[in-house]
Amino acid sequence: MSARKTTMSSAPHLGMPSLEPPKPVLGCHECLRLATARLNARSEGDYTTVTDCDIKIRKHAQGHQ
Repeated sequence: MSARKTTMSSAPHLGMPSLEPPKPVLGCHECLRLATARLNARSEGDYTTVTDCDIKIRKHAQGHQ
């Protein structure tokens, strides 16, 4: 019986996430609320809330597409 040769596929390339903060959609009250909360949190040095707002804006903005 001959030995079967196998090879591993190359590792996936995941890339880096965007470092640009998401832009709120003009005219959307929820986007405006989140952007205002993000700005207030940034001015207070609360970067955990800034990140939370960025995530919420990204997720919310998907509904605008």
